[in-house]
Amino acid sequence: MGCIMIAKYIYRHEYQCRCCSELPPDYDEPYDSAFDILFSSFEIIREEWGAPINITSGYRCPRHNSFVGGHPLSVHQFGLALDISVEPYDIDRLYSIVLKETPNLRVGRGSNFLHLDVGYLIYPRASEYWKQGHKWSYQ
Repeated sequence: MGCIMIAKYIYRHEYQCRCCSELPPDYDEPYDSAFDILFSSFEIIREEWGAPINITSGYRCPRHNSFVGGHPLSVHQFGLALDISVEPYDIDRLYSIVLKETPNLRVGRGSNFLHLDVGYLIYPRASEYWKQGHKWSYQ
């Protein structure tokens, strides 16, 4: 596991697929605007948070996405999503920061994690739920 940074505060090993260590097929440095928007949004959140934030999932190849029970059209398969986790007692504070600092992100909230994505940049949209700023809960 190397310590290669792909963006400020994001190591390659945190973002790459957990099963095959690949990056999205169309990922290319310098990355295009969709990746840039996701990564710069995370940077804003991380700086407001003031401490490291655990990235539990970034890009998922279709095989890994299926293995973890991800939605067949998961934005993770495009490399345009991050799942981040904190202690359960901190989730309200992190969620507030995300809503305030990055209102355009699509955000899913669990008991100790947030799913952040820029799926609204994917065209054509696969679903009404892919609209900018969409929010949901896993609870």
